[in-house]
Amino acid sequence: MVPVLALISLLLALVVVLVTAWHLIGIYLALRNGRVHLAALAGGLTQIRDDTAPLTAKLGTVNGGLSALAPPLLAANANLAAIVAVATGK
Repeated sequence: MVPVLALISLLLALVVVLVTAWHLIGIYLALRNGRVHLAALAGGLTQIRDDTAPLTAKLGTVNGGLSALAPPLLAANANLAAIVAVATGK
């Protein structure tokens, strides 16, 4: 009876070790894939930073152009509002 129980205990211990090893391998693979994806993300963020660095100076130029365009657009809006008022009889 004791040898049978010892064999069952050894088999159960082996199953526990194998299941633990299986899950640890899965965790390792998930972490390795995460590392690869994080490296790709970091490379993409670096590229975005490098591509958008010169935009700061260009935004000032765009803002100046839009500021000059605002008065004519507001005048056109006022004209359109007047046309709507005439069309609706208000």
